Amino acid sequence: MLVLKQNRRRDIAGERLFHEALGVAGLPRLHIEDHAELGPEAVLLEYVDGSPTIGGSPSLQACRLWGDAVGKLHHLPSAGFLTLTDDGALLESSWRDFTKALIHQALQCSRRSDLEPSLITEAERRLALLLQFEPESFVLAHGDLHLNNALIRNGDLVLFDKASEIWSAPAVFDLALIYSEAFFAGRYGVVREDDAARLRAFHEGYGELSPDQAGWLDHFVLLRSLRRYPSPFVPQLGQVIETALERLRR
Repeated sequence: MLVLKQNRRRDIAGERLFHEALGVAGLPRLHIEDHAELGPEAVLLEYVDGSPTIGGSPSLQACRLWGDAVGKLHHLPSAGFLTLTDDGALLESSWRDFTKALIHQALQCSRRSDLEPSLITEAERRLALLLQFEPESFVLAHGDLHLNNALIRNGDLVLFDKASEIWSAPAVFDLALIYSEAFFAGRYGVVREDDAARLRAFHEGYGELSPDQAGWLDHFVLLRSLRRYPSPFVPQLGQVIETALERLRR
């Protein structure tokens, strides 16, 4: 059985290239079925029976599997920062310009929200420091690592539904979403049962972030949280933003 996915050309090309890259690296991926009548805005993907993801209340073992899958993804190096054009081609781009645009988008979103103006002013000052971050390495990135973008198939964990805005990135860009939305209680003070244990299990599978990137984690959590706030899926995001700022004041 197959699933027909239809979207913009860039999204479809990114998903196709992503699974092809996983396959070349020998990692679990979704099979792609070619069809002569499909245009560039559609792709036929393998259907996993029941479409079980690790969302909801994942077990510690599922968290370890997720960490292992993301860790192996982040071991696939990229020669630089690559994005996808509207036509789905890979393009070498400026990481600094991309970061600058993300900061602008995040601040625009936050100014339309119910966040306190003083908090936004401080966040703008803290995020400006990200323009000084020059990653030592870029890796194949997913871009939207939340709990429902990881399928469980015969004991393997398969990443899918890759974000199309990037192809590669520093690993900390990906991990920020896991810290801010999947297991935020492990670092950002929100009370939620078993979150800290789940985050530890994730890192048992993943390993540790390199020191040059770990120091920027709170900046990226702040950036990505402001851009996605408010979220009906993560009502605690406001507290994550406040705690990220508290950590950056230290």
